[in-house]
Amino acid sequence: HGSNNPLGIYFKIEKISFYPYFYLKDLVGWITFSIIYLFFVYFLPNYLGHPDNYIPANPMVTPTHIVPEWYFLPFYAILRSIPDKLGGVIAMFAAIIILFFLPWLNTSMIRNIEFKSISKKLFWLLLANCIILGWIGGNSVEYPFVEIGQLSASFYFMYFVCLLPLSGIVE
Repeated sequence: HGSNNPLGIYFKIEKISFYPYFYLKDLVGWITFSIIYLFFVYFLPNYLGHPDNYIPANPMVTPTHIVPEWYFLPFYAILRSIPDKLGGVIAMFAAIIILFFLPWLNTSMIRNIEFKSISKKLFWLLLANCIILGWIGGNSVEYPFVEIGQLSASFYFMYFVCLLPLSGIVE
């Protein structure tokens, strides 16, 4: 069976053997990555670092500009969008746990999104919403950002609980 075969061609003459073609292609990729990685490690070790790493630590003061890494920012925005601490923690974990229920939330008989126009548009809205949540999570807690975060967090849950199952039924 081997490599992916989206066209369904099963003639042996049109197949490419794994060795040497794919092996050498992957080897060139690994060597290129290793050269770039080792260049940064040995010649520019502080180039990708943050200047705040050189500020001496003060255990009595937490800096106000500290935010999580970029991949945690949407969930951090959901955490901060709810005023109650326990409610924010529950909402943040619910935002992660709801992703595990996606196989049951998608009610469509067609699994490929290529043929579902409503689901395509909803996917791009969800992606834009996650980018907005990431932007909100990196900003301070003040007037416009709190309200935008609350709207984005509610759309996030509405997408998975309401819009995704409904689009599967409609399409």
